[in-house]
Amino acid sequence: MIKSVKRKKGIILIIVLWVMFFLSVVVLVLGAKNRMNVRLRSLNNESLRMFYLAKQGINQAIDILIKDDWQFDSLNENWSEKISSEQDEGKLTVQIIDENRFININNVSEEILNNVKTFFPEITVEQVAAILKNRPFNLKSEVIDLLALADTGLVANQFNQTRLIDLLTTFSDGKLNINTVSEAVLVVLPGMTESAAQAIVAHRQSNPFISNDALSGDLSLLGLTPGQVSSLIKCVKVNSNVFRILVSAQSNNRHIAKNLEVVLSRQDNQLKILLSKENQD
Repeated sequence: MIKSVKRKKGIILIIVLWVMFFLSVVVLVLGAKNRMNVRLRSLNNESLRMFYLAKQGINQAIDILIKDDWQFDSLNENWSEKISSEQDEGKLTVQIIDENRFININNVSEEILNNVKTFFPEITVEQVAAILKNRPFNLKSEVIDLLALADTGLVANQFNQTRLIDLLTTFSDGKLNINTVSEAVLVVLPGMTESAAQAIVAHRQSNPFISNDALSGDLSLLGLTPGQVSSLIKCVKVNSNVFRILVSAQSNNRHIAKNLEVVLSRQDNQLKILLSKENQD
């Protein structure tokens, strides 16, 4: 009888211990889940704060462009300077890029594309033909996608690795801003030479071109031949009408970042958004 009672007590004790064990596990799981939920809410809140901080950067860039002198645009102006600032919420970086300094792949002439091949020999005749046949493109990435489909990706990869893609745009009116265009782009324009391109870049560093009407005479004073001036005038201007805004907002305490990108046109005292997207890290 005594042994039976002890046995029952032992069984009850074991059951109680198992119950306590499972309850402890449940408490630990619920506690971990609760901590995870709290952390997720905190991360979501911080992500939302970074988004609004990035939006603040977009508005800051737009304000800079509105206040800028629209008669001409050069790399000496405030809009061309990359801005980094420390905010209470985190670090904000704002960059404005002139799309008129790039070759517009949608309306560039076949002559210029063939000139590109001279400086980028990796580019093939087939690539040039594919681009001319399949444009217009909405985004530069579509050019890469086209070549990947057309040639199993090998030619597309070679095209991307040349970094020629960094010289292209699918926005702007097709005319290049002579005050911001790179030497690498200038040299592929009809009639241009490396020495002429270097002369233009050196001159504009301290004396940007400020008038389309005076541009022909200004270029002649730099030593360009009449033929070069005539060809160049058809391709360039002194002002820009499309800008790309890149903004990054990164939190102070955690590695959370929001990257926003906006492309807008600027014409007749008005700004119009052409593209707006959130880029992932």
